[in-house]
Amino acid sequence: MTKNILLKLLLSLFIASTSGFAQDEGDVDAIEKARQAKEAAEKAAAEASAATTAAIEAAANKAAKEAREGAKRKKEEEEARKLAEAQAAEEAEYDAAASAAAEEAKRKMAEELGLDYESPVSDSDSLETDSLATETAIEAKESLGFNVGLAASVGLLAGETFTNIPTGATLVITTPLGFKVGPFDYTVSLGFGSYSGTNDGEDFNPSFVGLGGNLTVAGFVFSEGHVGLVGEGSGFRGFAGITLERLMKKGLNLPVNLLIGSEAFYSTDMAGAGNPSGWAALGVRLDYGF
Repeated sequence: MTKNILLKLLLSLFIASTSGFAQDEGDVDAIEKARQAKEAAEKAAAEASAATTAAIEAAANKAAKEAREGAKRKKEEEEARKLAEAQAAEEAEYDAAASAAAEEAKRKMAEELGLDYESPVSDSDSLETDSLATETAIEAKESLGFNVGLAASVGLLAGETFTNIPTGATLVITTPLGFKVGPFDYTVSLGFGSYSGTNDGEDFNPSFVGLGGNLTVAGFVFSEGHVGLVGEGSGFRGFAGITLERLMKKGLNLPVNLLIGSEAFYSTDMAGAGNPSGWAALGVRLDYGF
């Protein structure tokens, strides 16, 4: 009886210990599985983070490469555009210089031949002309086309009527009226003069009034003639010389013109006694236009 009880007790203890060991082993397996699952999750998270970082880095590198290529391409295009513009401007400058030289040669040739020459109007000149149309119109209205010249006449030679060569002054009023004489422009003018001299020891002061005009040849040689009264009879006055208009008005930008030449007078009745005579003088004239 006691033996059976002892065996039952031992068997109960064995079963109890076996059951507790099995329970402890099951708990250990669950903890290990949880740890492994955690490690796997952490590894997956690390791999996912690494993949995300790699993707971001690759996208950044691609964007940087495209931006660099775009900036380089834009700079090359800008340099090409500037080079093309510089070449075009240089060619335009050469063309303008050549055109100006050609026009200047035409203008000089026309002036040498005494012909009128009108230079062509470029697009830029047209724009400037349009912008200054009102001012040009006002200036055109203000310019009447008249010209007043005063010449000092210093006698050089004289006829028998004079015992002393006359000296004096000649006033010439040039009008805007004119017409063509072949290739030349003839401009109508009026002449007046007063001179002092002597005749047989007595003072003799002939005067001059005449109507005529002038011609300019090649923009340099100037000639003028008037028919009217010289002294006491009919006669004429002539003037020939050079005009310095290019120098005075175009070169020095002055409103006056200087003419230098010789002046000649002739009358069919110089002193009122039926004695034709005349004289020659050196003339220096200053003209002013208004």
